[in-house]
Amino acid sequence: MKYLVTLISIIYSINCSSQTPNPDLFQTWYLYDYYSTDDNIHHPISAIAPPISPRVTFSQTSNYNGIGACNGFGGTLSFPSNDVLVFDSFAGTLVLCGSTEHISFEGSFFSLFQSGGQYYISGTGNNMSLVISTPIFNNYVFGNSQLNSSNFDLKQTKIYPNPAHSKLFVDSENNLIDKIEIFNSLGQTIKTINADFDVINITDFGSGIYLMKLYSEERTVEKKFIKI
Repeated sequence: MKYLVTLISIIYSINCSSQTPNPDLFQTWYLYDYYSTDDNIHHPISAIAPPISPRVTFSQTSNYNGIGACNGFGGTLSFPSNDVLVFDSFAGTLVLCGSTEHISFEGSFFSLFQSGGQYYISGTGNNMSLVISTPIFNNYVFGNSQLNSSNFDLKQTKIYPNPAHSKLFVDSENNLIDKIEIFNSLGQTIKTINADFDVINITDFGSGIYLMKLYSEERTVEKKFIKI
């Protein structure tokens, strides 16, 4: 992997001098489809069952994090040129997805983060699209808004690992979360989150049982977790 990343960096560094990425890249992108230009067989995410909402968030601090089918992931990235991104590191949770289709999907999706490639952003507002093309001719198509789903149910949201030590991952499936609040055993609000819901840092929490409230439109769901 390191050899491939280094090779990509060298190639694009030779051909491109600018290292200013498109500022529109720094947001959350939802995977819509992926395919190889070798066979042009598309794999739309909407066709996967049970439904999932894989996504990745790029930050201006050269970090990224996201979720596949059941595993969270994150790492660092760099920009050898203004239209090329390279994933320098990758780490993910090791949850065994309950569906063979989900397991297969994560293998295909996570392979993107073993290298990187050229990216192209089009559209405006909430109708942007991002296409990342890797050196081995795989293409990943993202959008900056979630796909519609008839299975919208905030109760499907999963939090893991549980118990947790330093980080808690939130898999909202196909649901849009507006806010998360965390309460201690005394009912006191100790953390309010209004963005970047996928990974929650709980390093500073004391050991014990906590209540998490997830808000979405008119709905509220409560989840308990243990900090160890």
